[in-house]
Amino acid sequence: MAFIGRTFCSNLLLKQSFATCLLIWLGAVSVTLGSPPDEDRTNQRTSRSSSIRVYRSAHFRLHTDLSEPDARSMLVDMESTLDKVATYWRQPVSGIIDAYIIDDLANWSSRDHLNPMTQLMLQHIGGVTIPIPTPKKREPFRQRALMYAISRPDVVRHEVVHAYCCQTFGYSGPDWYKEGMADTICMLPDKQGSVRCPQEVLDSLQSENVPSVNDIIHGPSFTDPLFETIKRAASLVDGNEQSVVAALPSAWGSAEDEMLRKAKQSYAHSWALCHFLLLNKNYNKRFRQLGHSFLQNAKLTFDQVFSNDRDQLEFEFQLFLQNIAQGYQVGLCRWQWDKPFIVLEPGNHIAILIQAAAGYQPTGCTVEQGGTYSFHTEGTWQISPQGKQLNADGNHHGDGQLAGVILSDYRVTETLLLGQSSHFISKGPGQLHVRCQDRWSEIADNAGFVRLTIKREK
Repeated sequence: MAFIGRTFCSNLLLKQSFATCLLIWLGAVSVTLGSPPDEDRTNQRTSRSSSIRVYRSAHFRLHTDLSEPDARSMLVDMESTLDKVATYWRQPVSGIIDAYIIDDLANWSSRDHLNPMTQLMLQHIGGVTIPIPTPKKREPFRQRALMYAISRPDVVRHEVVHAYCCQTFGYSGPDWYKEGMADTICMLPDKQGSVRCPQEVLDSLQSENVPSVNDIIHGPSFTDPLFETIKRAASLVDGNEQSVVAALPSAWGSAEDEMLRKAKQSYAHSWALCHFLLLNKNYNKRFRQLGHSFLQNAKLTFDQVFSNDRDQLEFEFQLFLQNIAQGYQVGLCRWQWDKPFIVLEPGNHIAILIQAAAGYQPTGCTVEQGGTYSFHTEGTWQISPQGKQLNADGNHHGDGQLAGVILSDYRVTETLLLGQSSHFISKGPGQLHVRCQDRWSEIADNAGFVRLTIKREK
């Protein structure tokens, strides 16, 4: 592994030694999917660095061609991201991280520790973090992280997460966890936990078949194909740096573009699962435990941690993917599995409070097939801060109406529109859950509650 450090810092990459370096390096490297630097945007900067300069902060040594104001602003953002990850994983970063942030590739060469293969990854992938082992006597940590990224802030933040894990723990876990958590930390929601991510991520989640949790955690590596492309590019080298540069375009074509599209979709799926588990109180404590196991290279697995409630988790995650939108809050929409349910005898009733600012809430009533049930509500709620007070019939669009579903064997019926007063004959057995009808992404600003009385008539 020490060979990696020598090779990446050399000015002239020989064919045999460079190919060997790649074969060793690929197993440990972490990547970020992003877009190439925008040449038009770069040229429009009012102040652009004419050479590579070094800037320092508490935890970073930044090598960049950004202008000084942009570089110092970038350092502030990088430190903020680092603080988030150190807080979540409860471990301060070890040592100083060397970061190479590239605004315009034309300003860089191998003399600046940016060899042609790294340039290829930056052009088509966006970022890469390379672990460099260090002698234990010289450093208090096992390896240093060399972080490379284009100057797009989201790509830089993603690589900061990888560099932190690399230099602090030495391990990052499987693809779905290391890439999903890197994106999740970068797109941490506001204090209320609202989804806020690029629209292209949501489009990706909603444009293809919805994956199961098992598909995500047991799927094949989606970063390995990227590395195979780099290995193929290495095979085109004939011994000098100019030939490496000339060979790069032939290493990337339509097949690689399709591979990159699929990889981006895997990134989106991984982000969705990590975001869901991080913010859902039903699972987040055990998810943190699992993450620490990954970072310590321990043997604890996802299947072991969530063996007792895997069906519940899958059910909630599928509903999350179906309803996800900007503003969606996992915490408000989680299912309350610990609520006890009873079967009402004819003539008996129960009364509960139903909050407007929440997803489906358990009524505690298990309905039986053929049973007749009546519903009556008292009180009002709002579906927007300045909106009218509405009873459980809602407005003329149906927003704010009391709605319900029957849950049985982790499947739900079609929505039952219950309103302020109604009755129905149950077509099947199951647990009744109700909510204030509103867009899933907009329930956070709802207010108020109604008192619901459920009576079994016969």
